[in-house]
Amino acid sequence: MTTNPLPGCGRARTSEAAVAYTVHVADPVKGYLRALTGLTRQGRLKLIAGVVGHLRDHGDQLRSDPSGRLAPGSSCFRFSHIFSDGGRFWRADCVADDSAAVYGVLQLLYLDCQPGT
Repeated sequence: MTTNPLPGCGRARTSEAAVAYTVHVADPVKGYLRALTGLTRQGRLKLIAGVVGHLRDHGDQLRSDPSGRLAPGSSCFRFSHIFSDGGRFWRADCVADDSAAVYGVLQLLYLDCQPGT
């Protein structure tokens, strides 16, 4: 038996080369985000959604850049996310661990967010 999808609905399209990861946020990062000041509520949401989304959707590209590794052979890599809030640009410097990437999981270990100058 086959089913016909609703009009406009069909199979999801995926790229063979891209992997969308599940991102786990480490407890110290969650605590940092709760204590972070200077951002509006909307800005805080933009920050975490942007960082997690960037890591989830572009994890392969971030992982494959050797200059982002903390040390050669390390499972940890760094990346940045820039966003705006309250008419100001902000930069989030992040470190993630890809030791569970074979299972589709990346972990956000560190986040430091600073306003631009």
